[in-house]
Amino acid sequence: MRIVGGLLLLALMVSVPILWVEGMCATSPSASVRRPASLVDDRGYLRRESDSYLSFPEWHIVYAYEDLAGVLRQGNPSDFAYGRQIVGFWSNLCTLTRVVTAREKVATDTKVMLYTIGWSFTIELGLKGIYENTIGRLSEWLRGERPTAEDTFVARDMRAYAEFLHQTPWYQYPFASRLADFWRGTPWRGEHWPRKLERRLSVTLEYATKAAYGAVIGYASTATLGAADLDIYTVFVGLDGSDQVREPQLRVVRELGGGRTLVRTPRYQAYSDLVVRLARRGRNVAEIAGNRRILITVLVPVGSRPPLPGTSELFEVAIQSRPDRRRLGLDVAVEQLGVTIRALEAGGATIEHIYDY
Repeated sequence: MRIVGGLLLLALMVSVPILWVEGMCATSPSASVRRPASLVDDRGYLRRESDSYLSFPEWHIVYAYEDLAGVLRQGNPSDFAYGRQIVGFWSNLCTLTRVVTAREKVATDTKVMLYTIGWSFTIELGLKGIYENTIGRLSEWLRGERPTAEDTFVARDMRAYAEFLHQTPWYQYPFASRLADFWRGTPWRGEHWPRKLERRLSVTLEYATKAAYGAVIGYASTATLGAADLDIYTVFVGLDGSDQVREPQLRVVRELGGGRTLVRTPRYQAYSDLVVRLARRGRNVAEIAGNRRILITVLVPVGSRPPLPGTSELFEVAIQSRPDRRRLGLDVAVEQLGVTIRALEAGGATIEHIYDY
């Protein structure tokens, strides 16, 4: 009976945020919302608009680890706001679900992916938060202010992990080899043996678990979804020969007339960086993968409000490791993307990410 009760309790815990998102956040697409005709009808060109907005929860996880890395540069694991990051994931998923479902239905595979990573993230940070604020905090107290070699390794590796996630899925991170490096490169000698031993045990358990779980997830993702398409099509306006020289990632497919050029580029962070560079040189965007609206996030100083031409603010997130900055999620018309980038940067904002489809 205890096992059954435990399973029922686990099922309830898993169901609550999902039922909340489905019941309180999802709406029905308006009959008046129609997708405009695409400028290109090539096979593989079109992508779902919803994928831009619903890719942010994945990036919330990236930013959470980035924030944790920032906290570890100057503090301890117990200083990190684990609970706030968990709440932030589900809260932002709710907000973006409301935006997306007013325009179109969310594909089932997208929902399954989001709820799976959401609960993986919740469980991981929940357990980590409990551990670091009990056993971890005790070993920090026994150690004192000066970090051990183990602490230094974890802080450094967390920065590398956060940077890795900007372009590559988490399950491809070499946890096994990094764990081997941890044991080979971290000296046994030194003060604060209780902390050194506790860190060795906790890091070994965490990295070994992630290595095994990552292998399973990687295999399942490839088997069920196939290899992810790492490129995307965009119709730029105003490109010239100098852009191809300066941006070798730009692969021109063909000219469309009227100053518009269909190009193929990498996705993810590389795409954001490329679009921002082109916008600074006065280039604009007509369409991305058949879509006319897109989500971007920007970092702005606390207390300031940059100009937001042609945008709608969807959410705001505090950044623990950078208390002087906050993250804004903006809904932007694609044809205004270049203008918006230039106006935001002129107003002191930093373009963090453009969420491709």
